Amino acid sequence: MSKTATTLAIVLGLIAFVVFWFIGNYNSLVSSRNQVEKSWSMVETQYQRRLDLIGNLVESVKGAQKQEQEVFGKIAESRQMFQSSNATDNQKAEAASNIESQVIALLPRLQEAYPDLKSNQQVQDLMNQLRGTEDGILKARDQYNTTANNYNTNIQRFPKSLFAKTFGFEKKTLFKAESGAEKGAKVQF
Repeated sequence: MSKTATTLAIVLGLIAFVVFWFIGNYNSLVSSRNQVEKSWSMVETQYQRRLDLIGNLVESVKGAQKQEQEVFGKIAESRQMFQSSNATDNQKAEAASNIESQVIALLPRLQEAYPDLKSNQQVQDLMNQLRGTEDGILKARDQYNTTANNYNTNIQRFPKSLFAKTFGFEKKTLFKAESGAEKGAKVQF
């Protein structure tokens, strides 16, 4: 083999290596971002289930809940904000947190203030499903935080950070406990 052919083969080999390296890094970032979006979709699915259950629960107990109208109003406002087509992911997360706060306060109030509702099987089933959904939300948020954290780490590490900046891969926000969450919910009747 001639010296020119050897040099050409080396240059082509290096170019091929750089091209495959570039493609591999870019595709890795795309895959990571898609995992985050999938995890967020799972969170939204759980939020939607919660909203549907709350709507059913509200309709089931509406007549007996005159004293709880303010709480239900706040939940309805948060549901509207969450379901708004132009709400950002952060606004949806904030609305979901507002709903969560109201639900945490509402469930014990319903059970203690309205013991006759506890005996209503439909209401009891809906409340149990709502509790299960809250657990599902926690799991989905945890999964989202894990994938978002991996993605954030991925786009901050060199050399992928160069690709991330060049192609607009942006850091994802993680779920955090609301301030005062360490104190627990205070229920007043």
